[in-house]
Amino acid sequence: MKAIGFYETGGPEVLKEIDIPEPMPSRNEITIRTSFTSVNNLDILMRSGGTKMNFSLPHIPGTDISGIVEKVGEGVSGIQEGDRVVSSTVYGCGDCRQCLSGNEVLCKSWKVLGMHVWGSYAEVVKIPSFMAIKPSKRYSMEELGCMPLSLSVSWRALKVAAKAEEGETAIIFGASGNSGLFSLMLAKAMGLKTIAVTRSEKKKEPLKKAGADHIVMYNPSENGAMQNEVLNLTGGEGAEIIIDPIGNPINSSIAMLRHGGRIITFGTSANPESSLSIKKFYWKSASLIGVHNASAKELSEAFIFAEKKGIKPIISKRLPMQEAAEAHRLFSSSETFGKILLEHKWK
Repeated sequence: MKAIGFYETGGPEVLKEIDIPEPMPSRNEITIRTSFTSVNNLDILMRSGGTKMNFSLPHIPGTDISGIVEKVGEGVSGIQEGDRVVSSTVYGCGDCRQCLSGNEVLCKSWKVLGMHVWGSYAEVVKIPSFMAIKPSKRYSMEELGCMPLSLSVSWRALKVAAKAEEGETAIIFGASGNSGLFSLMLAKAMGLKTIAVTRSEKKKEPLKKAGADHIVMYNPSENGAMQNEVLNLTGGEGAEIIIDPIGNPINSSIAMLRHGGRIITFGTSANPESSLSIKKFYWKSASLIGVHNASAKELSEAFIFAEKKGIKPIISKRLPMQEAAEAHRLFSSSETFGKILLEHKWK
């Protein structure tokens, strides 16, 4: 079968079309013929070597999957060949307490598609059957190909980690990015007051349309001005929730946090290392929670909520899989607003 992968880490040009064996499902596994996937920051980190992890080459990136079940292994129930499915993005050992309780994201042996194992830039992908979700037909295959990672992580951040409540204020960093945009739309649908933080002036209007009540410009060299603006917008109190998929300095986030507030972080693109003032942290009675992924159960819950509230992904660009290198260039340029979709339509 065909796939887009790389034999060495580097720029977008290392992505090549390669032929690899089609995977066969073992017990409790299925294979999915991928229809669509989308570009996530994890794809960029894997291709560039930015994760600093050791992995075998060649590697096939890609975490989001929408497609059709190709083959079903022994022991699988509730899923048949020909079913229309999406896949959650993380799985565990299957036997530990966390996995058995449906919280596989906390398994010590967690693995992510496109990171630890070959991902959705391949025509066919093999996954444990419990990762497959049969979504509502109200979503197109294109829309589904944009949703699993960003939707599920944003849902876990707001609903599970932050325990967001209607009327609270949420600051969304990186609001025009993949996870930031879903976090913004979910927060608005949950009845939160939203403060979107972005680097781009030209994205202010689209962010308003997506649900931002207020927009603050992000400049890491002028964090004091940003903090003052947020405090002015919140009557000097700060926000109850900060959703941070980029890695804003922790002390800066604490300064914008209401007493008893929660900082949920799941990214480090802007700042991989950050110091923490313990005194400021406990004086604010703050909570700092890390989220790296979400369970299949949480993805299913997120889809139900998103459908009920009419939340759909914003697709900025649609390209064939053979143009994955161009998709990576566009993603890193920050010129787009919304997801970059890749279609498995091979010549």
